[in-house]
Order: sequence, then structure tokens, then C-alpha cells
Amino acid sequence: MKSVLFSIFFLSTLFVVNAQTIENVDIKNADERIAQKVDNLDYSSALKKYQKAYRKAKKSDDKVFYAVRQAECYDKINKPKKAIKLYNEIDSLGGSLKGNDAEVFGDAFFKIGKYKEAEELYDRAAKGVKKEDKKRIYGKRKNIAEIEKLLSSEEAYEVKFAPFNSKQDDFSPIEYNNGIIFVSNRNDDQTGRKKYVGDGGNFLDLYFVGENDEISNLSKSINTKFHEGSASISNDGTLMVFTRSTKREQSDTNASRLQLYFSKKEGNEWGKPYPFLWNMEAYSTGHPYFSPDNKKLYYISDRPGGIGGSDIYYSEKIGNDWSRPIPLGPEINTVRDELFPTLDSHNKLFFSSNGWGGLGGLDVFVQDLANIQPSPINLRIPINSSFDDFGVLITKSGKQYISSNRDVEQSKSQRDNILEIVRKDFKGIVIDKFSRVPIGEADITIDGKVVTKSDSTGIFSVSFKDWNNKQNILGSKYSYQADSVLGDSVDQILLNTELVVLELVQPLIEGVVYDSTSKKALIARVIVNEKSTGKETIFYTDSVGHYQFKGLPNEHYDLRAERPKYFTNRRALNTTTKLFIKKDIALEPITGQKIRIYYDFDKSDIRDDASYLLDTLVNMMTFNPTIKIELSSHTDKRGKNWYNQQLSEKRAKEAFNYAVKNGIAANRMVYKGYGESQPQIKCEPCSEEEHQLNRRTEFYVTGYTNEDNYFGDDYKALFEGESANLLIGFDGELMRSANKVISGLVQEINDEINGLKVLIEDDAGNTLGTTTTSEEGIFNIHVASKYKYVLKILRNNKVVTTKYVDLYEFKNKNSIDIKVFLD
Repeated sequence: MKSVLFSIFFLSTLFVVNAQTIENVDIKNADERIAQKVDNLDYSSALKKYQKAYRKAKKSDDKVFYAVRQAECYDKINKPKKAIKLYNEIDSLGGSLKGNDAEVFGDAFFKIGKYKEAEELYDRAAKGVKKEDKKRIYGKRKNIAEIEKLLSSEEAYEVKFAPFNSKQDDFSPIEYNNGIIFVSNRNDDQTGRKKYVGDGGNFLDLYFVGENDEISNLSKSINTKFHEGSASISNDGTLMVFTRSTKREQSDTNASRLQLYFSKKEGNEWGKPYPFLWNMEAYSTGHPYFSPDNKKLYYISDRPGGIGGSDIYYSEKIGNDWSRPIPLGPEINTVRDELFPTLDSHNKLFFSSNGWGGLGGLDVFVQDLANIQPSPINLRIPINSSFDDFGVLITKSGKQYISSNRDVEQSKSQRDNILEIVRKDFKGIVIDKFSRVPIGEADITIDGKVVTKSDSTGIFSVSFKDWNNKQNILGSKYSYQADSVLGDSVDQILLNTELVVLELVQPLIEGVVYDSTSKKALIARVIVNEKSTGKETIFYTDSVGHYQFKGLPNEHYDLRAERPKYFTNRRALNTTTKLFIKKDIALEPITGQKIRIYYDFDKSDIRDDASYLLDTLVNMMTFNPTIKIELSSHTDKRGKNWYNQQLSEKRAKEAFNYAVKNGIAANRMVYKGYGESQPQIKCEPCSEEEHQLNRRTEFYVTGYTNEDNYFGDDYKALFEGESANLLIGFDGELMRSANKVISGLVQEINDEINGLKVLIEDDAGNTLGTTTTSEEGIFNIHVASKYKYVLKILRNNKVVTTKYVDLYEFKNKNSIDIKVFLD
């Protein structure tokens, strides 16, 4: 019956245009006479005529024609199942549907949530139609592609009839005087006792249900023989504004309109209603709602000056009057219909629309009037369904009511019912703040009690029995800094139908290993030593030299990178002051370079500063266990040749003994004295500084030993740069390697889909992968596991559309297939 109020909007203008024409034209045939009944909103009579013509039709084309006409009528009175029954009949007869006829039945399937069947009919409808029709149908196909995100788990909610719901039409509840006012056409205590010609039901009245659950007609001064619809009451309870239709039935010259009326409380009774100043005779104005401070009145109208269809307007309170209607912007209104606005105490606007896409019929959306976003948020399942959903009420105690003509277990009649939405639980996700990767086995704590844990995908579910007072929610796990979300924030997150996100912080260390000479990235083995425990962990860089590991808070680490034919490099770092550390490591290739140790004149023992260099040698030999070296000693030119030769041999042996004493195997070193035969600087005479440079011991790499053993199975990959076996990190996960696949099909109204760039980022803006579409618009990208992906389609390096994919949409699979419709 809500469709009565809805239909008046989008058909009243059509009626005014056609009424005078039809009134003065001789109706030549039965089809035109039936069409006149449709124009007059007399769908019940029109349906009977079309049904009779359908039964009599012999030709397949005639059957299709009358089936489509019936389907159009069923669409107006929200009976899509009746239309689908017709579709099955003509389909079994081999009836061919195309163009707008296919679209009509596609709409019917869409309204009951049969999205696959609807998509097939829309695809058929898009062929061979006019440009403007193709654009409209393309929009419907695009909407179906977005529906998957709206299909939240219905298991988290219980949907049941409100205690005061009847077997007739009931909708649009509002709170009042510790009870609820609502709209109904029930037989009990009804005012008009007449039938509405549109669908044969009773006229609508306003009813009240109090704390004692007794239901009564709200007021004989409010309810009349006309329709009385959705209402709102000022927060002091003294002023009511409500919707009323101005004519009981249509005639050839008078169209029914919705108008707003006010009534003031006079003692315990409501006073005589008076009209809203800005009602218009030729257009409808209805569905009112006061702002929380009573300074604004929101309502809907199909008057000129809007964006299209019925739009939401507001008027500001000026003394005892209201300002001219002010339309809300394109962040709320569309070219189609926006209806049934309501507001909560936080100034969030709830409204129904068929212009923002969604699950089908009217969907409920929310827009924060204090922080308006480019588009409103669809409240998803179970608030929304494939049928009409509208008239939201969230009571002060937190109860949620929704008006809907959806199928429920207790009723398949598609009448409007007031449903209570009882939330059983809500979902959240635990992620690493830096890597954006989900965290499993994290504790979720409320009031000091662990109520659940996150699963392997980071998802957790909290029962409303545990979260019964809007408490803070804490996420924690060993080695991570905990994170919490305030209870009020959780409430707003749930209102926006989003996941509660807990971002735990674990120190993240990452960098790139590269060749110090060429600056090219290297595949290398990285060894991490945890100072507090001595625990050692080994992992590998990926094919672009990148490494990454998670540390512990307040820990010190010794980090070294190694690779065959390179000197190992060590780095020290700690997580006491920083939780994100970037540390690149340069490896020096072994190319015959020499390291020098200097001596005092005529001494073979090692100077203090030379001891440091020999310690460097020992460390180098220790951390490069596969190299072999030669120690060569040299003197200056002072003294006899034979003496210098002996002195150089003593110095070389001293360095050799120092290394052996400190744990270096003797078979990895040879030593030799060269006397004064190989001066570093040729000089005659020489200064003291030049003599100093010639008194030295050098060591350089002469070969390698046991490399295969030391590097194991990874030797060939490390040395030859084959990365296939080197991407496994110490935590058993692929480091920066692909373990999710996002495949898709790009569609565009003009089929310009070849060679488009596809870019996937994480929610922090880091690029995860790129590719281009094929001639058919197909793409396929391998990406690392993240909790959220941002997919961008670019044409000529300009982003033409953006789509968001959450990890839970993979449904525990490693791949997902999506459709992307370009604007």
C-alpha cells in the first residue's frame, strides 16, 4: 500500500499530461481503453482486462504483448512474482523477448533478488534499443555488478514482524509518547471504510501503539476518508506534520496529490489540521520529518526545480512560518525518486531511493548531513532487500524497525510490513597497521574478557550479548601493540555497514639488498639475530632485492645479508624508538680488492689501530665462511733487503697467527712476505708518510671453499639469480609474492575496453600490480594478500573508475572474478 503514495509521485504528472487528451478522444479499441485505466492508476481493472486479452490471444506475439502489459501493471503495484509467472509461461511457449519487453521482466527478476536471471534479460534488452534506453539498461547491468558487496551475511541478524504489525499494510513507524505511531490500512477502527481504486485495499490511517501494546486509531481529527500517511512529531510532542492525499480517487480531470498538514496538540487531543504553506495543487509534497532541533522540516516533492522524480527538500523554521523549499544536493537526490526521509539524533539522514542502485526496488541509504560525502551509504542486507525497503526507525533504546514488502517466512503476500531487525552479532577484522595484512588468532576483548578470536583471514564476530552497552573493543596478540576502538565509534561504523577494523602494531623492518657498485638489486640471504634471546632467523630477499620481517617491540637486532661472491654486510638496529624501520643493505662484490694493515718502523708486532683492522679481517672471515685469502706483508725501503724480507715474513705470520687465534681455520689462509719489492708508493727519497704507506700487510680473496655446502640448495639460485626457490619467508608466507588472483571483465557502453590499464593498490596507496585489458576487456592480476584492495581502471593515464574489493569477498578462496562497468 506504500506503493499508493509512491505511485502518486511518478504517475501524477503523466496523468495531468494525458487526462485532457484522453477525455476528448474517441477510444477506438479495447487496448486503448485499458491503457486509460492504467493512466488513471486503476491497475486492478487494467490487469483484469489484460489477463482476459492474454487468455484469448492465439499468436505468440500477442501473448507476449499482453504479458508485458500485465507485467507493467504488476510493477506499479509491486507484485513482481506475478510477472515472473507470466514470463515462465511465455518462455515455455517459445515467446521471444527483446528490447524494453525484456527489460520489464528483467526488472521483475531483479526485484525478487534473482540477479542472474535479471542480468541475462538486461543483456538481451540492451541489443537493438535506442541510445537513451541502452544507457538506462547499462546502468541496471552496472548495478547488478555492485550488488555482491551489499549481500552481507543474513546469519548475523534476525528479521521478525514487529509486535504491532497486522496482516494488512503497515509502514513508517515513528516514536511518540513512549509508543509508536505508524501507518496502516488495517480494518480495525479504520476511518474511511472505503476501498482505494488503485489496488482495491483500504485507505491508509495513522495508528498508535502504546507501552501496553494496545493499538488505536491515532485521532479522528487527523484520519479522514482520504489517505493519511507518514508523519513526524516535534521533540516536545506538541506539533505533528503528516501526509494526506487530496482526492480519494482519480477522475479524468482530477489527479490525486500528496500534501502536508500540521496539527497542534490541544490538551490530550490533536487539533484541526491545517495545510503546509508550500503545498502545491499540481504537485505532491509528503513524507515529512522534523530535524532533531525542530529548526528544519524535511519532506519530499515532485515539484519543478528538483533533480528529477521526487526529491528531498527542507524548509527552515522562521518564527511561526517555514521558509521556501530548499532542495538537497546531488549527494542525496537523483534523477529518479527519493522518498521517506528520517533523521537520527546525530543528524544522519535515512531515506529510500531507486536512483542510487542497490538490491532492487527502494533501498535505504544514509547520508551524514554534518559531513556530506559524494554518495550515500547503502545499508545492505538485512535493512535492504530486493523488494521495497523504507521508513526506518531506530528507537532511543536501540531497536531497529524497517518497512518492507519483502518476502519473509511469515508472509509471502508482498504487503508492506513493519519488521524488527534484531542484530545477533557484528563483524570486524584485525590487520597489521604497516603491512595491511590480516592477523589471525588475535584476542578480542570487551570489559577485560576475551570474547572471541580472529580467524585465519583476520575476521572476527562479536555477539551483541557481549557488546550490550557500547563498550570499547580491544584487539591484542603477542608481539603486537594492542589497538582499541571506542564504543561510540563502533556504533557509527556499524551504522555505515562497515567492518570494525583493529590495527595492531608490530615493528616492521624492510629494505632492499643491492650491489654497491652497480646499484642493482640482489637476491640474498638475510640472517636476523634477536639479541635478547639469541634466536636466529633466516629468510631471503625477493627477485627485486626486497626483504621484510616483523620484529618485537623494544628489541635489538643484528642483521646481515650474504650472497656468493660478495662480502657479507651487517647492520644493527632496534625497535625501542621506531616501529617502522627501512634499512637498505649494500653488498660489495669480491673483485680482488685489498685490505691493508700498517706497522711502526722496524716492528713486526701489530699496532693498536692495526688490531682493529685485523679484527675486521677476523669478522670478515667469520661472516664470509666460504672465502680463502692470502696475507701479504711489505716493508719500506729503509734497511737491508734480506732484513726487510725477514721482517715482512714475520709481519705476515703475525697477522696469520692473530686470525687463527681468533678462530679462523688455517687452511683458509696463506701468508707471504714480499720485503720491499712491491711498494705501494714509489718514491726517492720518501717522506715519513710515504714510508708509512709502504709498511703494510694486505689480504685479498684468492678463492672459495665449501660454497655448495654453506649455501645449500639455494647456492645456484643465489649465484645465478634464479628467484623461484627464494621467496619463502621465515614465517612460512610468500614475501611480496603473489598469493591472491583478481580477475575481471571491464564493460563500457560503447565497448571501448581494449588496452585499458588496470592498477591495484592496497588501502595505503601501495601499488600491488598492474596489467592491461585484452580486446574483450579481460584482465588478470596476481597480488599479495591484503585486507583491502583498490582497483583503478585508467584510460590515457587518467583514472576512469575506482572499485574497492575487501578480503572477505574472496570467501576463503585465493581468487575472485569481478565485473567493472565504466561510467
